[in-house]
Amino acid sequence: MKRKLIFLFLLVIPGLMLAQNISFSGQAPRQVYVGQQFQLTYTINAEGSNFMSPEITNFDILAGPMLSSGQQVMNVNGKIEYSSSMSFTFILQATKTGTFTISQAVITVKGKRYMSNPVTITVMNQSQRSAPQAQSNIQQGKEQVPDNDNIGNNIFLKAVVDKSNPYQGEQVTVTFKLYTPTNRLQIDAPEKIPSYPGFWAQDLLKDATQFPQYSETFNGKRYIVAEIRKAALFPQKSGLLTIDQLVQNVIYQVKVKTKNPFADDPFFGNDPFFKGMMDDSFFGTDYQNVRKTLHSNTLNINVKPLPADNRPLDFGGAVGQFSMKAQVDRSEVNTNDGITLRVSVTGTGNLSLIEKPVINFPPDFEVYEPKVIDNFTNKGGLSGTRTYEYLIIPRASGIFEINPIQFSYFSPAKHDYVELSSEKFRIKVHKGSGASAEANSQGDIKYLGNDIHYLMEPPLHLQMSGNGFYGSTLYWLLLLLPVLGFIVFFWLYRRNMQLKGDVMLMQRKKATRIAVKRLQKAKRLLDAGQRDAFHEEIAFALWGYISQKFNVPMSVLSLNTAREQLESRNVNPELTDRFMATLNDCNFARYAPEGKALNMQQLYDLAIKTITETEQVLK
Repeated sequence: MKRKLIFLFLLVIPGLMLAQNISFSGQAPRQVYVGQQFQLTYTINAEGSNFMSPEITNFDILAGPMLSSGQQVMNVNGKIEYSSSMSFTFILQATKTGTFTISQAVITVKGKRYMSNPVTITVMNQSQRSAPQAQSNIQQGKEQVPDNDNIGNNIFLKAVVDKSNPYQGEQVTVTFKLYTPTNRLQIDAPEKIPSYPGFWAQDLLKDATQFPQYSETFNGKRYIVAEIRKAALFPQKSGLLTIDQLVQNVIYQVKVKTKNPFADDPFFGNDPFFKGMMDDSFFGTDYQNVRKTLHSNTLNINVKPLPADNRPLDFGGAVGQFSMKAQVDRSEVNTNDGITLRVSVTGTGNLSLIEKPVINFPPDFEVYEPKVIDNFTNKGGLSGTRTYEYLIIPRASGIFEINPIQFSYFSPAKHDYVELSSEKFRIKVHKGSGASAEANSQGDIKYLGNDIHYLMEPPLHLQMSGNGFYGSTLYWLLLLLPVLGFIVFFWLYRRNMQLKGDVMLMQRKKATRIAVKRLQKAKRLLDAGQRDAFHEEIAFALWGYISQKFNVPMSVLSLNTAREQLESRNVNPELTDRFMATLNDCNFARYAPEGKALNMQQLYDLAIKTITETEQVLK
């Protein structure tokens, strides 16, 4: 009877194990060293929402929180059971010695809030690390990997590109693929994120909710492939460029044999009833988590320069395959009425780096800075449409023409430049009602109350002949004044037309005004708390100022070319170094995790100060 009761108790153990309470816990190494990078992970055995991270003040946050989730399917006594888990991982770096406590994190599960445990970490100097301790840690790490682990050797990272010998400015897609033979795998925090020196990068998985997955055969084996990172790269200079490797942590599960807990018991182990019926196979198998760090391969890209032969004068650095469409909403208006001109460039390539077209408007047209409208998609690379929308206000009546709008780009498929042109626009402007700004408009005619005046009555003021105003010096000066005025007006008019025809000079004069407008927009984004859009607008303000001030296309701009341009204009080294530092801070803030980069307000103030002082020197 006693044996039967024990046997029944063992049968209900799996059911009791499934009835677990929700557990939310934080884990980190209890002891680290100054300069060491480590992970702080919060794990919950359910699906939660509204994760609130703790305040982390004594460590540098290098990345995070990074969310990973997983599901397990278990067959218990013929019944399928599902379980979910979520983890939020920070990558931290110790900066000073001491013992620090990280407060509790909070998460919500089914409307109920759960709090984790506080995490205490002791930070020691590197000199306190001893060789036996390091060797012990290595041995412990080895013990965590089962002897029969045949999965870890078949999990690897591979970086691939669709082009290894592109032209400068041509789109290159780099994909980091994770190959695994099992779906019991969790993608953990990366230890090293690849950098793209010499490239303008666009993250193609920024808005993805899950990694693209598919099956692929490699070296005769079938793998599950997940694309964990994918970026569209646009080389900004020619020569040999290197894409760094990705260092990624993964956690996978391997089967381990569950040992009979009574095998070594002197009573149950020697009992024939238990020894024959409750052997190791009765307890089945279990799964053990194993962590592995994967390293992808580095990639070398040989970038070819764009050919100098047959390069159009209006070429602005566009590389890819494009089409252009230009249209006006009205061809017949009154003076002071608005006309909208839209120029749209559609295709695949470096759309975000395309400069606005050069359009020669009639001098009687008031033209505002165009509004840029982007409609991009990341499927298979960066493609879509960029539209420049111009507001035009004619100030004089007449018939005007806008010459065909030219747009040129380099086609890698044709290995040559392609020139596109729109139709000529003919605008008929009628004289509008009300006050007109036309230069040749006549004033209102005033009539006298009486058409005949009386003769002048005495006393008369008579003068001697020859001593009057006629023939005097003042008379001749006033007579010559209209002629001199016409000559000055004609000279100013010709000079103004020459300046308008000098596109590069006009761009230099507009550089500061355009930068100020972008900084004003950045201020609105700062107030709205739109972090990514703010950093992008600040970057465009700084790089756009350099591009237009020195007539350097965006496609060939880099930190080296920017420094060379500033130094060639005799800008003092201190201001040049500060400008370069501001560009570095801005680029770092666009891709660095929140909390690691400069404060948004500090970056905004620094950008304004840098552009203002540079403009004062270059005047």
